[in-house]
Amino acid sequence: MKHRWPRSLHSQLEAIFHAIRSIRSAKTDTAMGLRSFGSWKVYKYEGHRFIEFMRTIGIITLLDTLSVRNAMADYLEERLAHYVTKKRSRQTMETLLAALGKFEYAVNNYIELHGLDVPRMDTEVLRLEFYARSRKLLKKSSRVFDNRAYPDPVRLIEAIHDGTYQLQASLQYEGGLRTEGVGAPSNRRLKNPLTSEGLHGIGTDPVTGKPMGIVATVEKGGKETEHYVSVETFRRLERYIQTNDKLESDYIDYVAAINRAAQETGQYAPGRGSHGLKHNFAQERYLECISHGLSHEQALQQTSLETSHFRLRETLTYTRG
Repeated sequence: MKHRWPRSLHSQLEAIFHAIRSIRSAKTDTAMGLRSFGSWKVYKYEGHRFIEFMRTIGIITLLDTLSVRNAMADYLEERLAHYVTKKRSRQTMETLLAALGKFEYAVNNYIELHGLDVPRMDTEVLRLEFYARSRKLLKKSSRVFDNRAYPDPVRLIEAIHDGTYQLQASLQYEGGLRTEGVGAPSNRRLKNPLTSEGLHGIGTDPVTGKPMGIVATVEKGGKETEHYVSVETFRRLERYIQTNDKLESDYIDYVAAINRAAQETGQYAPGRGSHGLKHNFAQERYLECISHGLSHEQALQQTSLETSHFRLRETLTYTRG
């Protein structure tokens, strides 16, 4: 492929991001490409801000990867100090770090795509360093409710007395399903029962390699997502559907059952509800990915996929704890 490198830094950024634009493509086709238009806009916006910083210090090409890496260190230092002064949330810094991670991927992808004799950019250690520092220096969120995850989700689920609601809660906690994925859509005019079509059998966890039950659901956005749950929970779901044909309940009644269990176990907080179980899943799954050798971005990507999110910014709100 012919290499025609733009002269301006802003045009260079557009060129490298264009090469990884994969809107509406499947994750299996482009594991690291930008498939969400929302993420595309946010990451390019953050990229152009970084470009403005580099222009002020005299950098003229993104292919000078060592200089760009050093500039990124200075830029992150300046941004973190600014966020601390302005009392910004940790999520703001995490969004910037995710955008710069995609920026690194875009540069390296362009180098590889055109067979350029240029050192690959490597900023992962740098970004992890600032991620750790931001966790110490910045508050979790500008919102009052910092963490919607339950302190003890297992005890919460055990305290749910109705078998249907308990099974739905187990699926949300173990597999990251939304309420509509477990047959309890918040829009009560919609019907989305979990049936035998969603039972994809026993497979292998792509992160741990352990045998897991695979439950496929169609949730927000109309895309099918495969969720991994314990074999025991999968067998319970199989038996339930064999007996009842489908897993389905009223959303308000389901959330009320969770709230009662939360009150009984001392874990109730307004707004936590069923969504708190999805926060539990995301935080635990992210850490499991990290413990099995995935990078920060890879762990976010995997967790994003399994929670039916298609923008990393969404997943960041779940994984912070």
